[in-house]
Amino acid sequence: MCSPGSSTPPTRNPHTPPWPRPGWARSMSDVTRAINVFDSAAYTRSVLDLTMRLAEVIFAAGAGAEDATAAMEAITRAYGLRGTEANVTHTIIALTYEDPATHESVTRSRNVKYRSLNYSKLTATSELIAEILDSPPDVAEARKRLATIVSAKPQVPALFRRLGWSLVGAGAGALIGGGPVVYIAAFVATFFIDLITASLERRQVPVFYQNVVGGAIGPIVAAIVAQIDPSANPSLVVIATIIMLLAGVTTFGAVHDTLSGFYLTGTARMLEALLITGGLVTGVAGGSLLLARFGLQLQVDANLAPTLADLPVLLTASVVIVMGFALGVQVPWRAFWVVCLLGAVAEFFYLAGASAGFGLVWSSAMSAVGVGLLAAIAARIVRTPPLVIVVSALVPLVPGLILFRGLLELSDGNIDGLLSMLTAGAVAAALAAGAILAQYVVQFVWGPARRLQRRFVGPLMALPVRLGRGPGKRI
Repeated sequence: MCSPGSSTPPTRNPHTPPWPRPGWARSMSDVTRAINVFDSAAYTRSVLDLTMRLAEVIFAAGAGAEDATAAMEAITRAYGLRGTEANVTHTIIALTYEDPATHESVTRSRNVKYRSLNYSKLTATSELIAEILDSPPDVAEARKRLATIVSAKPQVPALFRRLGWSLVGAGAGALIGGGPVVYIAAFVATFFIDLITASLERRQVPVFYQNVVGGAIGPIVAAIVAQIDPSANPSLVVIATIIMLLAGVTTFGAVHDTLSGFYLTGTARMLEALLITGGLVTGVAGGSLLLARFGLQLQVDANLAPTLADLPVLLTASVVIVMGFALGVQVPWRAFWVVCLLGAVAEFFYLAGASAGFGLVWSSAMSAVGVGLLAAIAARIVRTPPLVIVVSALVPLVPGLILFRGLLELSDGNIDGLLSMLTAGAVAAALAAGAILAQYVVQFVWGPARRLQRRFVGPLMALPVRLGRGPGKRI
């Protein structure tokens, strides 16, 4: 055997006990403690990394800042990390954890530069988050499942998504009173607008210039329609084609974030909506100016007020728009029938309010509240986050005609265009605020009891919550 001062471990005598000698107890304890500290630090880093990845996916796919923040705090609690602080500032997601034993902080952050609506991926990730909150799987297993969701093939091929956006344009043409020529022109124009803007997006062209190009295509197609069918209103083609480029969904997210207390993120999203609108202003004005050189002046009929007499056509057009939008943003197949049904319901509520004399803004708000309440029930039936249903169903109510009128008036130097723009903004805000209010009422009255909402400010619309104060099925 070696001497006590030797650095070589002693050879154990077969007759000695199998456990370490007393002199080795402290050193072995130190080694064990070192291993535990190392494992704890690695575990913390893995949990934070998984949490950030989950939050990034739902935020980039269309969730609001409140949902991303609540998800990060709930996931870390589910894995045993208490006292985490999460924050979202438009494109930056940050998560900080302070070790209660050493008071050392670990911070992770991600920059979400590009966001595009993908409700299929949002729903799948939300279901994974629900499973983590109920019974957390191994971190490595959760990361593998998330990687599968992210790398999965799109639910709808690119061609069908583009055809979906074309249906949005064609349905919008029917919704604002166009004829068959307008339907076809809007369908074709929207197809090429999406093709060109998608190509520009792949080349990382700023969104402002994408909308300039998209807005300029509408007047050009309108000029072609005027040559084919002089009796058609060419301005309706422009309205129908730019509806897919409007900042309605962006405005919804801005209002949601602002009402939830994320003022910086909400303001940034509102500026993003203004940037999109500015691109449309430039594109439509530039296209109109070019056409004016050839003697074609676009005029907008300000008296296109829908009535209940046209109810069958308007409801059909609304369903077509919602169907196209659902294809474009990849709404889960099981929720397709729900969003189409609620799209028709939203249009009916809006027409009923307008016929009763409530005006554009209040009729839009009433419709949004009704759809929001029904979406809370439908979300439980089809197992889809309420955000997916609400946004898809309210797309037909995006104020395209008002916005387009304001664009042309501003391009002509008419100050009345500012009033039209403000009206369009008020309608878009009423749609978002009404839907959010409905979700707030539902979640306040019936719960939710899930620990996900310990930091409850605004309604969670992209995450699983329980309706009821006891055990129940998750959304």
